[in-house]
Amino acid sequence: MTFLAPAAAFLALTLPAIVALYFLRIRRPTRVVPALHLWPNQVRDRQANVPWQRLRFSWLLLLQLLAAAVLVAAAVQPVLSAGASLSRHSIVLLDVSASMQARDVQPTRLDEAKKEIGAIIDQLGPQDRMTLVAVGPTPLIVASVAGDRDALHRALGDLGPSNGAADLSAALTLAAGLVSPGDDARAYLFSDGIVGPIRTGSGSSLPFPVEYRRIGVSGENVGLTSLVVRTGAQSRAAFLHLQNFGQQARSFSLDWRADGKLVDVRQLTLSGGQAQDLVLPVPSNATVVSAHIDAGDVFALDDTVTAVARPPSTFRVLLVTPGNVFLQQALGLRGDIQLDVVAPADYKSSSPYAMSIFDRFSPPSLPNGPFIIIDPPAGSPLAGGPAIGVGRVRAADAGDPLLTNVDLNDVHIARSQDLRSDTFGRTLITSLQTPLVLVRDEPFRQALFGFDLHESDLPLRIAFPILVQNLSEWILPPSVPSHSFHPDEPVTLVPETGATSVTVVRPDGSRHALAGGAVATFGDTNLFGLYTVEQVVSGRTDRSWFTVNLFSEQTSQLKPADRLTLPPISSTIAVSSVHRGQLEIWLWIALGALGLVVLEWLAFHRGL
Repeated sequence: MTFLAPAAAFLALTLPAIVALYFLRIRRPTRVVPALHLWPNQVRDRQANVPWQRLRFSWLLLLQLLAAAVLVAAAVQPVLSAGASLSRHSIVLLDVSASMQARDVQPTRLDEAKKEIGAIIDQLGPQDRMTLVAVGPTPLIVASVAGDRDALHRALGDLGPSNGAADLSAALTLAAGLVSPGDDARAYLFSDGIVGPIRTGSGSSLPFPVEYRRIGVSGENVGLTSLVVRTGAQSRAAFLHLQNFGQQARSFSLDWRADGKLVDVRQLTLSGGQAQDLVLPVPSNATVVSAHIDAGDVFALDDTVTAVARPPSTFRVLLVTPGNVFLQQALGLRGDIQLDVVAPADYKSSSPYAMSIFDRFSPPSLPNGPFIIIDPPAGSPLAGGPAIGVGRVRAADAGDPLLTNVDLNDVHIARSQDLRSDTFGRTLITSLQTPLVLVRDEPFRQALFGFDLHESDLPLRIAFPILVQNLSEWILPPSVPSHSFHPDEPVTLVPETGATSVTVVRPDGSRHALAGGAVATFGDTNLFGLYTVEQVVSGRTDRSWFTVNLFSEQTSQLKPADRLTLPPISSTIAVSSVHRGQLEIWLWIALGALGLVVLEWLAFHRGL
């Protein structure tokens, strides 16, 4: 046992002071009596005029001395050696992701983790530091103090769950930045292990060891993991995927709603591990559809899903070509493009289109707007130099977003115009001989292909429709993406032309104003449900929607990881010896003193 405040022992001087008061105490109660010889004891008490008198036994004195002694014992703050081994700097990583809301341990996994962390806080010594890091989609340092347990308990109590995933790699990187060379530090990870990919490369070593404390025991859960609305030639339908992630068969009801109105109710039974796909009707005038199951399981976040049913606004796109089936089919994969195909002889520049595509044709004057021009004829304004042989192609920048999922490893081009001296824009796809595809942002987003698609095997590769999709979405981004996003995933909003204000209404009704007329990123997407985007254009309010759903089979499975593959400890850091934690017991001693004071009060009133 050790004492945190040994100087408080001077308060023990109160013990002889209490005894001295009893020595000096003179008892002279007032009595009205008919004769003094009938009250000999009171007469003897009058002889106590001398400074000192014989100390007689008193229950009050005994209780007062005991209470004072116990209070002195509490004041010096004795502590016992606790069971945990702690470093001088304890870094606690608390997983606050969606899966930590599971109720397979009561009341939730997060509450269980906070309870265990609270026990560690109580064991910290006066010089020990603790840093509390919330591990969510974006890690956050909640508190970092030394010796102030109350501040740590308050910070821990204020932590709430997130609906997003846990980025443990980012949290470890953040924690590593808090440790200086030579620090005696150790990290404690309280999590169910359902986290994002962990970087364990050579450059990701940690300056401290990490102790993984698994939270959760798994549980029975039925989840909705996908909801997509498809529009056919005659009707619309929704495709819902649900799965029983538990071991036991589960029976439950499914409610299917359109714009909040009940459309269908189904009774379903799934055996352990079984998945099922349902095709559900979508009314022609519906804006949003939602599904809800009453599974009564330990995880509620995947019991309700929402999808936008109204088709997005369409873009009118003009394709001027003497004939290109590959290009037509690739453009047709976008459901929000209305494609008009005309021959070069029938081209009229007066028709309004969101984007124009010129294949082996160049108009007398290029449109003042977005366009793609492919193999422009010699002598036209954008034509390059004489054609040269090419062969294999490659990406100018493998990390360019326009080449996401575009595999150019097996693509060959017979010949292309010489674009080496072209100033159209930056190079997207190139070769050893010449740039092949150029793109630019100003004055509009536009692209230039220097070769005829029919003189390459690009249209025969899966890379072609993906490239066309990426380019068309870059040139004509939807004002509001109508698909589903994950919690805390940023959403890029492109205001309509002439929009004076843009406001996002979250599922809880809160409104967030964005700058009108400029592309904006909205990141406050931690709530599940429907988000409404309101744009004021020419005095009218246009509305569009997107949704946020969990849609994570890894999370819905709820299976805690027995172990995690964490980055190694840096070879230059020696693991410091740990010391025992400390458990303060002064509060219990103080409560005992309070009990003694109550006994003393009772003894006084009983005349003892």
